[in-house]
Amino acid sequence: MPLNAAGWSNRGWLEIIEFILLMCENGARKTHVMYRCNLNSKQINQYLEFLLDSGMLEMIQERPSSKRYIYKTTDLGKKFIAHYKQLASLFTKAPPPSLT
Repeated sequence: MPLNAAGWSNRGWLEIIEFILLMCENGARKTHVMYRCNLNSKQINQYLEFLLDSGMLEMIQERPSSKRYIYKTTDLGKKFIAHYKQLASLFTKAPPPSLT
């Protein structure tokens, strides 16, 4: 199982947010993001709602007459990605704490 930024195997919500934002940098449909992030529909809806409300994602109609939407990372979302990567790099340099 791949390790997260802190060296443990479970993903945290910040990692999931970062992955969603990375997936949506060039625009992505909800189902594509849901499958790539390995989330169920309830979970992806909660994350997308949070990211839309916080201004890190925007919803763009695919075509004027279409009911399909694409989610795209905003400039604020791109800032989050950059800051998250910077913070995560601090944890990858230090060994995980001993639990013994």
